[in-house]
Amino acid sequence: MTPEPTPASDTVPAPAAPETAPTLEQAAPVEENLAPLPAELLPAAPAADQPVTPEDPELSSKTAEPDLDWAPTQNPKSEIVPGQMRSDREEIPAPFTKEDADKAEMMEAQERSALSRMSIAAVTCQTYWPSPFQVCGAIRDKYNSLGGPASFLTYPTSGNIINPGNTGERVTFLNGPIYWSAATGAHPVVNSFLNRWGILGYEAATGMLGYPTTDEIVHADGVGRRQEFQRGAIYVAFQNAIGSAIRNGLIRDKWNTVGAETPGSLLGYPIQDPLDLPDGQGRMSRFERGVIYWHPTTGAWPVTGAILDQWSTAGHEQSGHGYPIGDQSDDGVHLSQPFQTGVLTAPGQTAIELALRNPGTTAQQMIDLAIAAAGQASISAAELLSNSLAHAQEYVEVSGDWPTEDDWELLPDARGYGDFFYSDSNPEFIGARWVNHGHNGLFTSPQSSVESNNSAGVHEIFNPTADDGEPRRVRNPQLGWVNTDSSTRQAAVNFALSKVGKSYNNNFAWSKQINDDQYNCSQLIWAAYMDASNDTIDLSHWWADPSYGVYPLEIFTSEHVTPYYP
Repeated sequence: MTPEPTPASDTVPAPAAPETAPTLEQAAPVEENLAPLPAELLPAAPAADQPVTPEDPELSSKTAEPDLDWAPTQNPKSEIVPGQMRSDREEIPAPFTKEDADKAEMMEAQERSALSRMSIAAVTCQTYWPSPFQVCGAIRDKYNSLGGPASFLTYPTSGNIINPGNTGERVTFLNGPIYWSAATGAHPVVNSFLNRWGILGYEAATGMLGYPTTDEIVHADGVGRRQEFQRGAIYVAFQNAIGSAIRNGLIRDKWNTVGAETPGSLLGYPIQDPLDLPDGQGRMSRFERGVIYWHPTTGAWPVTGAILDQWSTAGHEQSGHGYPIGDQSDDGVHLSQPFQTGVLTAPGQTAIELALRNPGTTAQQMIDLAIAAAGQASISAAELLSNSLAHAQEYVEVSGDWPTEDDWELLPDARGYGDFFYSDSNPEFIGARWVNHGHNGLFTSPQSSVESNNSAGVHEIFNPTADDGEPRRVRNPQLGWVNTDSSTRQAAVNFALSKVGKSYNNNFAWSKQINDDQYNCSQLIWAAYMDASNDTIDLSHWWADPSYGVYPLEIFTSEHVTPYYP
């Protein structure tokens, strides 16, 4: 539910400037043919970008639809004439009554009469039939600029109300208020922004944010908005999200330096209001992908990922680690971040991304293997991890989409034994992305193949009945033969069949072992031809040396292979 607005210090409608429109008692004599409302006072057309109404009614301030057909009353009556009022000709939109509408029409007549005798600048208040409330001064101007009753605010439900302490004014509308102060101007606040602002104390000096200084600002990412206030801002990341505030100051400054909410930034949107910490000195803000902690003696620093997990488990700033005192750094192998009493470390982003492309592995496994390999080669562990990630990025597809049904087709018969196929694998959902590392099978006959997968290890399949008695279907199959003689092909098949029963190796990045205790699909075919050819047919295709892994698509693109299907 939207919080109640700040109480009025004076509930009598108050103008925004000393000049006011004539009251009923001051009204000029009735005029028969009042001039139309000047163009300068007609509301503008509503902008294309309108506030997004949350589906959650607790966050929405919307109670009515904009009146897109609204127009000022033509030749309004200055006194009630039964049967001749606008309310007698038109349906009155809720929640207004005929009494409201007739009063509004007479107020319009007074304003129109005043305009015939005074300058436009001198008439600072305006009525919007059928609402019997005048909107005055800068709030009137803002309302007209937004579209008046055709805007997202629709009709006024109050006149200008002086805010407590005489710090400014507000006018309430069916779908939210406009607030004004001399320092900030007039701005509407609606929906999630109004809800969060109310929780934080509205414009009060004791509140977190003060008066709004902007309207809603639409972000380039298309999913988020923010609204600026005197002492901070409110961010709303998604249509149904509760807005979260961020104070102006060192935490926000640091957040801006790491990309703020922009796509691909370190932290993303705020997801929690700022918190004062138990020690009475520090403060923190929480974001989509991490936190920023600030202390007057250490400054403001973000903490994310595995290091945040470690620090959180230990007790955050109340743990033996204390507050962060610097940014995270990545040396190509490990992330590290200094805290008051020491340094926390975790696997670096290269190892994390490499493990993502090898589902079932961990970043720490990748680091351990790289360190071990680096001890036997004239290359650093960081260079090995970097090369291995580039290798995986070349041959492993990572996307946000599940494959379509059109990708599937019957696996064709092979030309003969020793040929092999490549197909896209069923993607695995890792880190909010679908990972497709592909799949290989080595044909032992035109209709049978030996393969390895994570459910059955190394096994032989009769493809015409492989799918519960039906012919086997795979995703986007491609077939090829290895450019060698028949005896080498047969020896490769025999090698692969001799490994039936071996378990599955889910680490494609470190899989170039001929005689191993476990095999993945591409490793099995690579090892079979290496063994059959006395190491002369190397189906791996990666340029980096040394290279420690082999991927399914990589084998199919080898210089030793001739594709023949499709």
